[in-house]
Amino acid sequence: MTTKMLVAPFLLLSVLSLPAQEKQPPRLIQAGTRLFGILTEPSKSTDGAYVLRPGLKWTVSADVNSIHTGADLHSDITVSDFRDDNASIINGTMDLGMSNRLYTKAGFGISYAGLGIGYGIEIGKKSGERNTFFTFGSITSFYGYNIKYYRTHQNVSGTLALEGYDPIDLTSKYPGEMRNLSLSGFYAFNRRKFVFASAYGGRTLQRRSAGSWVVTAKYMQGAFSVDPNDVFFTERLDGLHRYSTQQFSLGGGYAFNWVLFHRDPSDHKKGEGLRNLTLNATFLPMISLMNHVKTEQGSGNDRQVVRYVGQPSLSPAFLGAACYSWDRYFITAQAGYNDFRFQGTETGVEEDGGRLRTKIRTHGVFYDMSAKIQVGVRF
Repeated sequence: MTTKMLVAPFLLLSVLSLPAQEKQPPRLIQAGTRLFGILTEPSKSTDGAYVLRPGLKWTVSADVNSIHTGADLHSDITVSDFRDDNASIINGTMDLGMSNRLYTKAGFGISYAGLGIGYGIEIGKKSGERNTFFTFGSITSFYGYNIKYYRTHQNVSGTLALEGYDPIDLTSKYPGEMRNLSLSGFYAFNRRKFVFASAYGGRTLQRRSAGSWVVTAKYMQGAFSVDPNDVFFTERLDGLHRYSTQQFSLGGGYAFNWVLFHRDPSDHKKGEGLRNLTLNATFLPMISLMNHVKTEQGSGNDRQVVRYVGQPSLSPAFLGAACYSWDRYFITAQAGYNDFRFQGTETGVEEDGGRLRTKIRTHGVFYDMSAKIQVGVRF
């Protein structure tokens, strides 16, 4: 399955562009088409009493998606200053939040036999400030994967409080740019009777209610860059200009589809006569096995990189959806929440030959919430 996940994206793009490749050798085209057919052919293990797969393979959809992402971090700080005769130790805390306002994007998607691509852009922003969103993936009856990339603008706020000093307001007037890439996949054990995609606008539908235990994995990497016009962060905070994170999690849970009513299509090739309403609820707790945060300060030869290594932690993930299908058309309502919880070990930073030592211990959460309405057609 891993090989299929890696090869399928390139095969989908090549098949979509076949009409413009008339000069390619016919054997190469035939070989690519044959392999693409093998990767997208339906599973032979499904139970027809529970699973319906109409003859319509293409799906085109449009969606409106509200998204809220961000992070909340807390740090305990100890500064040991041995630069003078009177050595001093200063304790303090820093609370930092990075979040964008709830923004809405409009997008579209196209898929063939479960493999699909999607693109979205924020509504109501100037072209230079727009947040963008790109997905590629596949959802079949029992497994799926998704590659997601988005670019958003985050607002920074918080407070730095050190003993003996006035608190410093870390709120910035300049939103920084967040770039996030995530890869996720799942496998449902009840591959005969359960169809995960049925409530999310997929081609395969659930005829009767069924559920399945599910295992999942997710990798995420993100980077937040401070706006260069933000003098407060680039100058007063020792040139802090970027932080990044890498996280990998494994988990498992349960998913269930309730079929409120279903009527088979009278014409499988055209979808006429199909009626189906399915609800899905999924709970997937995950354990983060790799959980790293890195900050970069200064520039050129004076750049300093500080790494915070996180401990394993438990994080929840929830998904829910409702899908109504009639003939070749469908409409879905979806909602989801997931987060990565960061529990950092103590990190030490030394300056001036070790006479100034700073120890920092950080914990917090990176979160992602979304709600989507999607309308599509199968053909």
